[in-house]
Amino acid sequence: MKLAAGLADALEASGDLKTARLREAVSTTPRHNFVPRYFENSGGAPTVWVERTEADGEAWLNPIYTNSTLVTELDSAERVQAGWHGIPTSSSTQPSLTVRMLETLDIQPDDDVLDGGLGTGYQAALILKILNETHQLVACDISGTTEARERLNQQGYKAVVMPGDATTLKFSRQFNKVIFSFGLPRITPSILNAVAPGGKLLANVFGLMSGGLVLLEGKEDGTLEGRFQDDGGYFMPARHENDAERPTADLTRMSEGITDIPISAFDDHQFKFLLAAHLPGASLQYGTEEGQSMRRLVLPDGRWGEALYSDEKGAQPLFRDKGDAVWASVEQTWTWWTGNGRPRWNQFGLTVTTDGTHRLWYLSPDGQSWTLS
Repeated sequence: MKLAAGLADALEASGDLKTARLREAVSTTPRHNFVPRYFENSGGAPTVWVERTEADGEAWLNPIYTNSTLVTELDSAERVQAGWHGIPTSSSTQPSLTVRMLETLDIQPDDDVLDGGLGTGYQAALILKILNETHQLVACDISGTTEARERLNQQGYKAVVMPGDATTLKFSRQFNKVIFSFGLPRITPSILNAVAPGGKLLANVFGLMSGGLVLLEGKEDGTLEGRFQDDGGYFMPARHENDAERPTADLTRMSEGITDIPISAFDDHQFKFLLAAHLPGASLQYGTEEGQSMRRLVLPDGRWGEALYSDEKGAQPLFRDKGDAVWASVEQTWTWWTGNGRPRWNQFGLTVTTDGTHRLWYLSPDGQSWTLS
């Protein structure tokens, strides 16, 4: 366990790992047993991914015990001469983010815990090190549960593992602590009902652009309420059993005008967090159009808005959209955000009511707020 202990030392030195029980869990859990195969980014456009397995020796082993996210699955993976092409769809989360989330959730030995997004099983193994009994943890994932269960079994844990979409599964009991390791556009009824009164839910919400990490507490009336953390904690978006391909923008009809939003706004995670809250499910596309840098937002229903930025000094950026006021929402969000001193994640909070209403609030639950669609 020398490598695992070294990882624990590094996470403690960085300030991410704080409690003795979690340090013990990290230093005694062999992460390499949970990632027998992963893909290393070797650059290129599109990205070339090099497959790493135990056969690669230290080239496979050493990165596992660094503070690195390890890509474990590629969507529509295609073998090329130098490796693989594909879009990452699953990963072993960066250890610093994993331990920060577990520290924030403050799991106690007698808690009942739901781990939504089992993944490789490594996070579940850390949680099980803390709990008194294995049955206190329920873990679920839409894929890979057989392999993750086997890895946990090899560590001596007869884990309760449920295959399926954690956003729609009906759980037979409520939990004191709930943690989600993938991005949630919204808190679904199944998740809402899984949190016991007085329990806590930690999840990354609002993606795809830039989700915020929110800690919500269950109220007696079934409402969830809490504040965002000062760390976005990016996760890959939720996958569902019947996912359809994301729509492309129909550019045949458009309105246009001049915008004051600088191109740098779309690199600011704080602004993108607020934008994602107001445009649920929107993806941000980067590219070039008509010799200008393009930033395009596409919503799940195909609505879109974009801005074009010229390299010419003094050239004003142009916006276009389909005429559905997408860019107007971008402008309104930018105006409010800059007018209020560009607030960070932790100045916002979220209330989710039993009818599914999501209310994003600023500074306090009684302060300025927006009901989200």
